[in-house]
Amino acid sequence: KQWYQRRVRATCLAITENHLFSGSKDGAIIKWDLNTGKKLSVVKHESKKQVLALAASSDDLYLASGGQDKLVILWDIASMTFVKCFRKHRGPITALSFRRNSHLLMSGSVDRSVNLWNCDDKLYIESLYGHQDVVVDMDSFLQERVVTVGARDKTLRLWKIQEESQLVFNGHKNTVLDCVSMLNEEHFVTGSQDNVLCVWHIKKKKPAITQLNAHAPGSWISAVAGLKNTECFISGSNGGNVKIWACAVNYRSMECIKSIEVMGTVNSIVVAADNSCFALGVGQEHKMGRWWSNKDARNKILLYPIALEDEVDR
Repeated sequence: KQWYQRRVRATCLAITENHLFSGSKDGAIIKWDLNTGKKLSVVKHESKKQVLALAASSDDLYLASGGQDKLVILWDIASMTFVKCFRKHRGPITALSFRRNSHLLMSGSVDRSVNLWNCDDKLYIESLYGHQDVVVDMDSFLQERVVTVGARDKTLRLWKIQEESQLVFNGHKNTVLDCVSMLNEEHFVTGSQDNVLCVWHIKKKKPAITQLNAHAPGSWISAVAGLKNTECFISGSNGGNVKIWACAVNYRSMECIKSIEVMGTVNSIVVAADNSCFALGVGQEHKMGRWWSNKDARNKILLYPIALEDEVDR
């Protein structure tokens, strides 16, 4: 069952307990009431350049945005007023993530670096280097760690911030890694442009599960989102559907437990912290370029409740 949809050109999304946020190609950021779908406020990057990434702190205090203007902007969620502009990246901002229950913010960029920011003190902490291409997506959870994917460098990296170390995972071949999400502190899922999904374990350099032809033939997997502390995750593509997957308890296999028809390219998937609902940002074209444009699709946000029943206990 679909809760509601809203017509908007959403390239990226963020979600908190009470709010949903969308960023768009014209630099606008919209704050929505998560329960009613009502538009509450609109702010813009001063440059009016495309917003490519959003992240919200789990306490509903801060929203971070980034995009083509190479800036990470911090907003106060309650009033949607400007708080701070972080300047360090030399390329567009492509990924953002807050550590859960913290104001530690991570950002990824076309400049191939991962930057860490202290949003309490409004300070830059450090930069992490290793990727050989664009840091296109990232995710974090409870520990002081972040997982990132590097597009054409084909690597998944887990950065252990306190230990000042990184683990490098290889598994996708001859393709571009587009998206990543954590399931828990030990398992992650990635999606790539060759229509492959991989589930990884922190202690194995190769995927625990590889799902070929995960979506319709020829699809790019453009977004994934894990339901934290479950064996389930959601994947989206430009192939006409969104799929919910469940991994076996031993993470040796997985199956699609639900498929939802969605016309267009799924540019973003976000899941509420309590796994009660998920939102999709759908567009006629990919947020990073115009490799195709589906004129039959509509730019929109879709919100769905989650009712996995016993699937997460399999």
